Amino acid sequence: MEILLVLVALAFPVCAIWGFVLAWGARTQIGFLAQRLAVVEARLGAAGAAPAAAPEAQAPPEPTPFWTEEPTATAPPSVEAPRPAEAPPETPSELPPDLVPDGAPVPPVPPTAQPGFEERLGTRWAVWVGGVALGLGGLFLVRYSIEQGLLGPGARIAAGAFFALALIAAGEWMRRRETASPFAAIPSAHIPGVLTAAGTSTAFATVYAAYALYGMVGPAGAFVLLGAIAVATMLASALHGPALAALGLLAALASPLLVSSAEPRLWPVVLYLAFVVFAAYGLARLRLWQWLALSAAIGALLWAWVLAAAGADMLPVMAHLLVQAALAGFFLVADPHRRTADDEANPDWPASGVLLGFAVLTVLVAASWLIGAARPPFAGAMALMLAGLAYRYVPVAPAAAGAVLVTLGTMLFWPLAREAGAEPRNLFPDVFGASPRPEAVETYLGFATGLTAVIAAASLWWIARGRTLPLATAAWYVGAATVGPLLVLIVAYWRVTGFDRSISFAVVAALLAAAFAGAAGWLRRMEEPDAAPIDGVRLALGATASAAIAALAAGLTFALDKGMLTVAFALAALGTAWVADRTALPILRYVVGAIGVVVLARLAYDPTIAGEKLGTTPLFNWLLWGYGVPALSFFLASRLLEKSGRDRVVRFVESLSIAFAAFLVFFEIRHWLQGGDPFAVTSDHLELGLMATAGLAFAIVMVRAQARRPDVVYDVASRLFGALTCVVCIAGLGGVANPLWSDEEVIGGAIFNSLMLAYLLPAILAAALAYFSWGVRPQWYVRTAGGVALALQLLYTLLEIRRIFQGPAIDASLETSQGELWTYSIALLVIGVAILAVGFLRDSRPLRLLSAGYIIAAILKVFLIDLANLQGVTRALSFIGLGLALVGIGLTYQKLLARRAGPIPAPPAA
Repeated sequence: MEILLVLVALAFPVCAIWGFVLAWGARTQIGFLAQRLAVVEARLGAAGAAPAAAPEAQAPPEPTPFWTEEPTATAPPSVEAPRPAEAPPETPSELPPDLVPDGAPVPPVPPTAQPGFEERLGTRWAVWVGGVALGLGGLFLVRYSIEQGLLGPGARIAAGAFFALALIAAGEWMRRRETASPFAAIPSAHIPGVLTAAGTSTAFATVYAAYALYGMVGPAGAFVLLGAIAVATMLASALHGPALAALGLLAALASPLLVSSAEPRLWPVVLYLAFVVFAAYGLARLRLWQWLALSAAIGALLWAWVLAAAGADMLPVMAHLLVQAALAGFFLVADPHRRTADDEANPDWPASGVLLGFAVLTVLVAASWLIGAARPPFAGAMALMLAGLAYRYVPVAPAAAGAVLVTLGTMLFWPLAREAGAEPRNLFPDVFGASPRPEAVETYLGFATGLTAVIAAASLWWIARGRTLPLATAAWYVGAATVGPLLVLIVAYWRVTGFDRSISFAVVAALLAAAFAGAAGWLRRMEEPDAAPIDGVRLALGATASAAIAALAAGLTFALDKGMLTVAFALAALGTAWVADRTALPILRYVVGAIGVVVLARLAYDPTIAGEKLGTTPLFNWLLWGYGVPALSFFLASRLLEKSGRDRVVRFVESLSIAFAAFLVFFEIRHWLQGGDPFAVTSDHLELGLMATAGLAFAIVMVRAQARRPDVVYDVASRLFGALTCVVCIAGLGGVANPLWSDEEVIGGAIFNSLMLAYLLPAILAAALAYFSWGVRPQWYVRTAGGVALALQLLYTLLEIRRIFQGPAIDASLETSQGELWTYSIALLVIGVAILAVGFLRDSRPLRLLSAGYIIAAILKVFLIDLANLQGVTRALSFIGLGLALVGIGLTYQKLLARRAGPIPAPPAA
């Protein structure tokens, strides 16, 4: 009952303000008509004794929109007394353009001289400093009276109030005399406005002193008086200019913060803010001040945050948000855009930003556990309000996205688990029988389904109806109608099932896909065959078709065990690329890129997207689905998009396919060797060797692709795979996982064992990489690949010989026999000579240089190791073998050089 009485009490000042706005508008129109009549009489004054025209005055602008133009005069228009008949206008330029006689020349208007430093100093700065000095003078006078004990508290407050009234009266007196001033044409600071601002500031300080310093006024009285002064200041700004309006709005919004109470109540503050913001909107509409309307909306948003942070009762906060959103919707959206045509409906970003702010604050309030059962109706009301504004007024189409944001935010922060645990359970039919679900889940899903259906249907209807909408505006409706339902489905699936297998959600996803497919067919039927294509309808057609594919992919992921959203997004990207190829919509290429960004973010957040429980079957496990399907999907999507040009989107999508393929191979290797656990910490030489083999294979594929069609994707990928493989070979196979430095045993027999897969196979692939890179990659890349091949082959030779002599355990701490040392020398020489022979046969200088490395290693080994460790015949055989090999190499090189030089010429005759 008390709230009803307060509302009735506030209705009177609201009606008074509205009546003032209407009366002022009527007065402006009457003044304008009077000036037009005076101008017409001035035209007839040359033939008779009719009074001359009044000076020109600016005509009031059209009522919509209220921020398109802003008046420059600060004082209201007034009508001067008509001049004598013998002084008609001398030139037609003194008349408005529509009243200039036909054929009369219109001389150009001379440019207005800009005021100099002296004029600004005398007409503006002096006035502003004087206004500040007046306010400070009043404060110093009160302070002096307090220090000297001249006046009591009552007299001080009365003196302050009298001084404030005197300043306000002086400002009004000067405003009324300002039009007759000879300085009216001089651009200067508005002296009446400065005086009035000083007076209202003094009044504001006086009331606050009476409340805070002397306790002469209670909290309720101070609150009412401060608010009344602030609102009166804003109303006075209609006569004195925008500076006073800014001061009044700031004071009005700050008034509740200055008054404290032992038992703070939020309802009076909410009603007070509604009255203040309504007055600011009305004044902004009257004077065409867009900045004032936006400032009032921002102030309401800040107050909503303050109330939500400080109040234990969320009902006033919810009422404040709904009321302020309704006021902003009327004054910032409905009134300015009631006559905006569809083809001119570009997004109104200031108004859309304000509505988005209300959406964000609604989500923050809905996240509070204090809101309780009021969460669904409150969030639903705000979402429907935003959706209704977006549907009715096209320039705020982004409000549809705000409605989707409210729905998603409320679903994300809904305390579903706590409410589900506290409520009784009902039985709902499921595909595999009856499954118990709490009533909270029913409310949750009903809220999500109802709001999403309304927003999507309204957005699609606007796309179909608004055939002349700009593409930037239509895109917001398309996003709300397609992306919104998909995100709602995913969030609901996560909050209800925790990403667990759910046939129910798979059925819902299939139904959503059918709805999107039906919408796509409906939009296609709306296109006329012979008419020009409509950008908005074509965009909606492509988006709904892509959304249908995305919903099917999501349903497949929901139905399969261990389904991941990454797989669904990858399939959605493939479907979108197919639709983009069929419909030739360029914007869908960027949709594929956006889906790729989502998948890349998921991959960066957790590269092990497939989870931990993958099964123990090699190759045919969940890794093949979790990584293989995205790799294949992005590869096919890149091929589809490449038909219309290879741009950054195609390169990005193809890079994702390469990344997923690499992760698939690496994780499958670890899954096979680690017994089904690809995320184990330990690694052995066989695993690292297969990793190096896979990396080198990827590098070879990228080099071949670069040779066939140069592109930055293949260039970067070949460098990256080469660098990673080099690190694995040097740090892993040569150091950490080398069986010489660990207790790890070699798996397999004497010849066919793990060393062949870990060292020999990567060495062969590294040599192949160096061969295929010749002429395609830089020389340093080729030399590095050749060096890796030489190092791996040398390691394999040494480790294999040690495996033959030592058995499975080849730790370096074991004793080395003379036969093993001699075998090392023979092996190095044999390999070097064999490579040299192949180099001679194929006339390959790189192979001959490669053989030199083995031969130099054999020479160093014989002279440094064999000389010190071998005894008897083995030492002699080592040196003999080395000597014979070197002699044979020398003879071979001599014959090669001789053959190249040709036959020796015969000596000249005597």
